[in-house]
Amino acid sequence: MAAMKKKGQILRIRGIGAQMNKTGRRNKLKELRRQSPDFCPEHPIYGKEPEEDCAQPSDPNELKKSPLEKWFTKQIFNDLFPKSNIGMGPHPCLPYSYESFIIAARYFPDFGASHPNKQFKADEHHKRDVAAFFAHALQETGENDASVYNNTDLTLEQAHECFYRGGFYNWFERGPNSSFLLPSSPGFSPQDGKRCTDEGQYCKDDPILNFWYPCNSDVETHSDQDYHKGCYFGRGALQLSWNYNYGLFQQFLLTKGIKVDLIENPNLVMTKMDPPLAMMASIWFYMTPQPPKPSMHQIVIGDWKPSSKNRRAGYQGAIFGPTSLIINNECGGEDSDEPGGPGESRRIKAFKWFCKYFKVPVGSERTLSCKGMLDGFDAVQHMYSWHPDWGNMWKSQSCDCAPAPYGGPLPYYDPKLYPHEFTKQNDRNRLRCVYSMYESPETFRLDESNSPCLKHKPKIRLTKTGIRG
Repeated sequence: MAAMKKKGQILRIRGIGAQMNKTGRRNKLKELRRQSPDFCPEHPIYGKEPEEDCAQPSDPNELKKSPLEKWFTKQIFNDLFPKSNIGMGPHPCLPYSYESFIIAARYFPDFGASHPNKQFKADEHHKRDVAAFFAHALQETGENDASVYNNTDLTLEQAHECFYRGGFYNWFERGPNSSFLLPSSPGFSPQDGKRCTDEGQYCKDDPILNFWYPCNSDVETHSDQDYHKGCYFGRGALQLSWNYNYGLFQQFLLTKGIKVDLIENPNLVMTKMDPPLAMMASIWFYMTPQPPKPSMHQIVIGDWKPSSKNRRAGYQGAIFGPTSLIINNECGGEDSDEPGGPGESRRIKAFKWFCKYFKVPVGSERTLSCKGMLDGFDAVQHMYSWHPDWGNMWKSQSCDCAPAPYGGPLPYYDPKLYPHEFTKQNDRNRLRCVYSMYESPETFRLDESNSPCLKHKPKIRLTKTGIRG
């Protein structure tokens, strides 16, 4: 969470162009103040303003415009996020900008554009979807300056206007001055995330994950302290975390023809602009189911299958509450005071504010929280991931994989529960699983004596990514 401001605090500038003259600084301050509502207190700014010839976001695939662009404009983005990028505001050369947002959205054409039922009007579905994404981003990486509610110069509504315009503020977990990072590079530049302390590694280590997404073990020393390059702490608007999520996002990018090694260089999530990965990683995480969990997008638009108990409790259709269970297992409900605490309460209040901004209904008050859910997502029985087909390893034929009722790095998407864009990945993930058995049988404790199928090689060429060439 960003540092809190006390009433009357002077705007703090951290490193905005050490060579900038006084006139330049004054002009910069005026520009930043214009972006926020006039009544909002000055906010802290960290970082260094990009150079004039800085790299702007681009799309190597030159995808066509998303339906989202028909209604969501640059004016709206800049109005909502004047404090983004650790206070500097929207800028095309920084991780958070309208330009990056729309390029990222083109890879997810259903985002802000789906209306699978008549529970809400089409445009209401679209705007609620975007409102939910922004609400979670505010909790994860917002400025979250609660001191505006203690400012006696502001009405409650004005305090809301200032507080909820604090989204897309932080780049790194624990930002803007992250204790995970080198003290001399604490997070005031996107490049600062290249190394981290032990605490920021977020590396899950097990034999199967080590085959698919082995953490970078490189270390460098600064001031007699070791720092790691394999750092998978939270980055981006929804804080992409852990090596397996970096690996899954990397695989998604590869299916789009974008070759990037996020396991070796995880900070590319913050620095790569062709395409802009900070925004893409966040929308990917919002849009992608991870069995047994549907995607947050599916929940908000009502394209999910709840258990019978949850349906009886009213948890069905296009609602917001279960999305908090998906993103961070938070089901504490909404606080009565303002702005309330972090966690689910902040997500709910932010969703309400963004829905009000977009002039769309929030839906049932009760289902804004997940605390009334009677079942978890695993109550809907189905298979979650691909694993060796243990029951047929003895056969005199090539080994195969089958869906299993537990998690793993190769998702299985049940066609009864997940959209076609995901179920069509099943065959590729099955073949990747088969590849892993032949390439590294010791990972699964297999050999030709306990698994005779290993003597029979597949008749097709397999690859680790499932993509040839």
